Formats: sequence, structure tokens, C-alpha cells
Amino acid sequence: MSVPSAVKARVRALFRRRSADSELAEEIRFHIDAETAKNVRAGMPPDEARRVALAHFGGVQRVREEHRHVRRAQWVEDLAADVRFALRSLRRTPALTGAAVITLALGIGANVAIFSAVNAVVLRPLPFPDSDRLMTIGENNPEKQWHMQDAAPANMFDWRAGVADFQDVAGYFDNLNNAVLTGRGDPQVLQGTAVTGNFFSTLRVRPALGRVFTFDETFSTGTHLTVLSDAAWRDRFGADPSIVGKSIVLNGRTYQVIGVMPPGFAFPKDGIDFWRPFEYTAQDRGAVSFRRAHGIRVVARLEPGVTEAHANAELQTVVRRLQRQYPATNAVMGAGMMPLHDFLVGDTRLPLLVLLTSVGFLLLIACANVGNLLLVQAAGRHREAALRLALGARRGRLIRQALTESIVLSTIGGACGLAIGWAGTRALERLQPAGMLRVKSFGLDSHVFVFVLAISIASGIVFGIAPALWSRHRDPADTLKDGGRSGMQSGHTRRWGEALVIAEVALALVMAVGAGLLVRSFMSMRRVNPGFDPHLVWVGAVGLNRAYDTDPKMDAFMRDLQSQARELPGVTGAALAMNVPLTGASWTSDFVGFGRPAGDYGSEVQHSLVSPDYFTTMKVPLLRGRGFSGSDTPKTTPVVVINEALAQSYFKGQDPIGQRIAFDKVPTAKTTWCTIVGVVGNEHADDLATTPKIEIYESSTQNIANYMNLVVRTSRDPAAVTSSVRRLLRSMDPSLALTDVTTMDALRDASLARTRFLTLLMLMFGAIGLVLAVVGVYGVLAQVARNRTREMGIRIALGARAAQVRWLVVRQGLRLAVIGLVAGGIIALSTTRVMGNLLFGIAPNDPLTLGAVALLLAATSVIAAWIPALHASRADPSAALRAD
Repeated sequence: MSVPSAVKARVRALFRRRSADSELAEEIRFHIDAETAKNVRAGMPPDEARRVALAHFGGVQRVREEHRHVRRAQWVEDLAADVRFALRSLRRTPALTGAAVITLALGIGANVAIFSAVNAVVLRPLPFPDSDRLMTIGENNPEKQWHMQDAAPANMFDWRAGVADFQDVAGYFDNLNNAVLTGRGDPQVLQGTAVTGNFFSTLRVRPALGRVFTFDETFSTGTHLTVLSDAAWRDRFGADPSIVGKSIVLNGRTYQVIGVMPPGFAFPKDGIDFWRPFEYTAQDRGAVSFRRAHGIRVVARLEPGVTEAHANAELQTVVRRLQRQYPATNAVMGAGMMPLHDFLVGDTRLPLLVLLTSVGFLLLIACANVGNLLLVQAAGRHREAALRLALGARRGRLIRQALTESIVLSTIGGACGLAIGWAGTRALERLQPAGMLRVKSFGLDSHVFVFVLAISIASGIVFGIAPALWSRHRDPADTLKDGGRSGMQSGHTRRWGEALVIAEVALALVMAVGAGLLVRSFMSMRRVNPGFDPHLVWVGAVGLNRAYDTDPKMDAFMRDLQSQARELPGVTGAALAMNVPLTGASWTSDFVGFGRPAGDYGSEVQHSLVSPDYFTTMKVPLLRGRGFSGSDTPKTTPVVVINEALAQSYFKGQDPIGQRIAFDKVPTAKTTWCTIVGVVGNEHADDLATTPKIEIYESSTQNIANYMNLVVRTSRDPAAVTSSVRRLLRSMDPSLALTDVTTMDALRDASLARTRFLTLLMLMFGAIGLVLAVVGVYGVLAQVARNRTREMGIRIALGARAAQVRWLVVRQGLRLAVIGLVAGGIIALSTTRVMGNLLFGIAPNDPLTLGAVALLLAATSVIAAWIPALHASRADPSAALRAD
């Protein structure tokens, strides 16, 4: 037969099975009839001639099977038959099927929800062309303990000019700044950032309308330019297609709109409304601060074919040259690079992987539970399997059928789990703390569907192995000989069930220990004293526009705002602060005390700019000296207040009051010295989990700023103050807008949000795992009790007390639980170490947590064993003997 004919025959056999079987039967009949006629002509009687023809042919059924295998379609028929048989079997046992599907759906659904987040944040590439060629460059400094920190602009430009392996290098501010849009109705708050002119071309992102900046526009051109995001263009400007070329007013400055970016582009942060160039000047290029102020995040694109290692080697060459060329600023300043995607994933990778591991354990527990259910079902169908084996069925066929049934069941569970996972994904998107994940939305894409298919099939194989192997070890002769008594579980089946329960208990212990550690960590964090009283404190930011172009104008407005805010109903105090606690420091610097020997300097002191009433309003304790006063002005001696951490470290054993301090590493004749007038308690500037750092407070009456947070303490709900402050600000200047409105309690909660979120998820998964494990213990012991009913009845008939009978079952459950707890404890001690960075105030191998969880699991296992034990102790001896 030619190849086309063979292909045609196999396709016809695959899709037109009845027609192909009819043609095959006709062909077999033709060959047998021809052979029979030949034998008759040879002198044989007709019956004998046909018998010999059939014997010579070799068996009609065998030929049919061989012919079907040759057609390569039999496996499809067998699979379809197995699937139909599996569906019929599942319909016959709706209770078991429902329990298994629900169990699997919970395990698979949890995996889908967490994997969708992992896929969106960790696995999915950045939405830029050739995003794998994008690197981020950060500065390293062992003195300041910097690693991949923001860079100085001058260093960035030197890297761009000196590293030939970089196709281009661009910079941007990583955080968004508020800007007030005026001239279009009521003032509106937009969020934007500054970038180098080649920012978009380095990312290879084209605008939807107009154009983007050029590299030369990184520097001042005399015209202020901006590019809008698609969301801002639609929401703020009504999707006006003629917006390109028009002017808008941001913070009192006129900007020309030159382009609109495509939908979905929101780098570096979601919610961005506009981008603008840095607009550096010639004076900036020559200033020391251009190489000393580190605030720019740098992204580089590698040339085609260049490896990361080779580019990094070139970068280090430039770094060493800058260290020699600029020793005052770059003597110990290094630089490192890594893929931009890895940098953006950052510290979200660990919590996501911990959650993914947890739901993986949950799925294994679910598989063990379903495996036990199928073992019970297989034991109930032992006579059917024995009869099929006795009638000639191959053991491989039974194993394949058992696995097919489990995979069909897991597929149904996977479909239900996908629905649960979709709902879980939506919940995760809504509940995730702001800034925890790089993306706000992580829907179900093709990778998630492939993941669901893979874990569904894998789950079916995992929990189907035990029933399949049980079928393989059954001896049909023994089963048929045992008759009715063969309903009892075999030792092999019982051992499989017990092994699955032990695995469930072990995995549940690991999950529960992880959840317990996070709970204790969260409770420790809640008890942290933030260094101030956050209750009944309202915060809102005010940024002045270019109409306030002198220090006296800015100072007068801020003083007036603070004074009038104090007069608002319900307000008991008001103050100003450039940065409030728990939101990060304004900036950091080196520092040195007056008269200290060379080299006796400090670094990374945090700076806060506050008004004189700040410490009173926030209830920050004044430990020594005084706070600021209204008499501290730009014309008087510069004064500062330091926190207790700085007093105890740099001024240990000394009285810092009256000493002078400067913000240089090596003081010069131009150094400005500030007098320390007070010491206050430590505030948590960054978050509650970070130990308070050394901090210096400067007075807003001496260092005038055009952006401050108004901090108001109230005697009632702080949220009620918002409308009053908005009316006050509108009466003072209608062109200004209130931004970043919140409360200090909300900021404290936000500081706890990430740990709270992880704790709740781990608690939920741990509770589900614990329930499934207890159900598994109950299921196995209930089956044991049922199979030992006759034995229990005889024991009671012979005088055994009910308590003794109950103890037999409870002891077996306790034995399984103890073995599982020991195994789980060993696993927990080795796996919880990876959670170290997620914990606060507690060790990953905390014995109290491990012991408490083990006791909880042991107690629940005893309760689960007690129920079947109670039934077993009530066995009727006469009924048990009659049943035999």
C-alpha cells in the first residue's frame, strides 16, 4: 500500500470506525471462505474444511486486534472506552465524586490564584521589545552599605559615554510626584516623573500620538515639554486628539504636550499621568551635587549579541576610572548591574514563592485525601476487578483504567478549580497592599491555563497511583475464594491509606507552622512603638506653585496655613513636616561633629524638615534640651534636633546639647555648622519592621520649602477634617490642591499591610490543609473501624469494655498522627528557614510555634479518631456474628 493510501486508511479508521470494521470483517470472511473452498476441493467435508481454514487463519479476533493496532486507532478507542467507563463509575458514586471534586477544586483553585500572581510578577517578561536586553544599573558603596542604589546624574552620563556595550543608557525618577493641573476647571492632581530624553527610545516604546523626547531635551531648551499617559489623556483631557501641541499648566508652569503614550504603558509606576524631561542646566553639570546627589534610577539596553558579563566588565572599567578621576565623591563608589525584570521583581519574589509552595503543599494534601477516597472505592470494587482478571483481562489494562478514572476526576476538579482560582485572582487584586506587587492586575492567560492542565493531570496521576497499584497486587483467586469476607481491607491497602494520612499530617504541619510564624511575627510588629502617637492625626500635603517664587512668600503661606488650621473645629494642634513617619526619609547625608579628628564622621543620617510645633502635635517625646521655636529664622544660628539613636551612637557618653554638627564628610571653610538644641525619641521613619535609624530634624522656619505635609491632631474622627482643610486651602489660594490625604493610623496600618496580607493567606491555606488532614485521619480510621466491626463485636462479647475498644482505634490514629508530626517537624525545620526575611522578632525555627502547632494537630487528630472509635465501641456482637 502506498503512503497516501495508508494515511487515508488510518484517517478513515480513526474517524469512521464502524465503516472500517465492516470492511475488515468482509475481508476476513472473504479469506476464510476462499480457504474453506480450497479445502473442500481437496476432499475435506465442509465442516472440517471450515474448521481447518479458521485454524490456518489464526483466530478472527486476534487478526482484528492486530489490524486495529496497525491502523494506530485502537488506543483512541480504548481511551474513549476508559473515559466513558470512568464517567459511569463517577456517576454511580455521587457522594464520593462530589467530595473528591470539592477537595481538588480547593487545592487547584488556590494554586491558580497564587500562580497567576507569580506568573504576572515573576515569570511574565516586561512589556517592552527585547526586554531581556534591558538592564538596571545601581550604585554600591560599602561605607554607606549601599547595594544597587539610585545613581548620581553625572555618573549615569559617564556610563553612557564610556561603555560601548550599552546601546543606550537612560535615567528616571522612580517615584511619582504630585503636580496640580490648573486652567481646566477645578485644580486637579496629576502624578508624574522626570526622565532623560532617551527614556522612551531606550525602552523602545513609541507614542500613540505625537512624539517623545530626544536625548538633547534632557537639558533645558527654554520650552517645558511633557508626554501624557493614555489614561490621563482620556480621563483628564477627554481623549482630545488635538492635545498634541497644546499647552497645559502644572504647578503654575506652562508645559507643551508633545505626545501621548499607548494604552497600558505606565512605567515606572502604575497610575502615572505624565513624563517630563529633567531639564538639567550647564550649572548643574558643573555642580558637585551632580555627582554627589544620588536619586536617579538607571536603565541600559545591551547591544545585540553582547552578554551581561561582558557589559559589566566594561562598566567596572569606567567605574574604576571615575574613582580615580573624582576621589571626593567616587573614591569608594562602585556600580552593579542586573536584568531590569529581576530588579523590578525585587523583594516580592520571596513572599510569592512562599505562598506558591504553601498552596503546592495544600494540593498534595488534597491529592492524598482523594487518593484515600479512591482506595476505599477500589476496595469496594474488588470482586469486579477479580472477575475481570479471572476472565483474562491484563493487569496493565486495569491499572490504565484506574489512572484514567483518576485523571478524569482531576480534570473535573481542575475545571472547578479554575473557576475558584479566577475568583481568587480577583480577590487578590483587590486585597493586595499598595505597592506590594509590581502589577495591579494579573488575569488568567495561556500560561495559567497550561499550568492548570499540568497540575490537573499530575494530580490525577499522584492520587491515582495508590488505587492503581492496589489493583495490580490483587490475587483474583484469593478474592473469589474469600467471598463475602473479602470486603475487608487488605494489609496492602491499609498501608497505602496510612501512608497517605501520614503525608497529609506532615504537610499540614509544615503549612500550619509557616502560618503560625507569620501570625507571631505580625503580632510582634503590632506591638512596636512607632515613636509617636498615631491616633487622631490627619495628614495632607500642600505643594506651592511658581507664584511663590521667594522664601518669604513660601514661609508666609506655610505659617498662615498652619495658624488657620489650628482654628478649625475639632483641631487641637497643627504642624508641618516635609515627610511624615512611616513614609521614608526626605534624604540622607554624611555628617561630622565639630572638632572631631579626621575620619571620625558618620554616614546615612536621615533628614526631616519640621515646624516648631511638630514634636508636640505628634507627641514625640522631648528627652533633652528644647525643640524649635518661631525665633529660629534663616538669619539666626542654624539649629537642629537629633533623635536618641544618633545621640547614643555618635555622641555616646557625651552631652550632645550645644555641640555643632555639619553635613559633610570632610569640613571645609564653606561648611555650615548647626547647633544641636534638643534630643527627641526615635520615630520609625521607614516602617515598623525597620529599626529606627539615626535622624536629624531641621526647622522649616530656617530652611524654607515649597512642599510640606500639614499634620493636624484632632479630638474627633480625623477624616472629618478633610473637607474643612480643603475649604481653608481654597480660600487661601484657589490654584492649590490638597494631595496625599490620609491619617497616621492609616499609615501605620499600611506599614503592617504586607505582613497582614501574607498572614491571612497563609492562615487560610493552613486552615484548609489542617481540615483536609483531619478529614483524612477520620476517613482512614472510619474505614478501619468498619472493617473491624466483627472483631470489635467479638471483643465486646468476650467481655472487653467499650473504653478498651475505643482505645484500639484512637491508638491507631494517634500513631499515624505522631509519625506524621515527626516527619513534618523535620521538614518544617529545614524549609521555614527561607522565611527569615519575612519574619519580625521571631526565629524561623521557633520551638514554641512548632510545639503549639504540633499539639493542635495531635488534638484534632485524636478528635477525628474518637468519632469512628465511638461507633466501633457500640458494635452489636450478635449482629456482627450474623453478618459473618
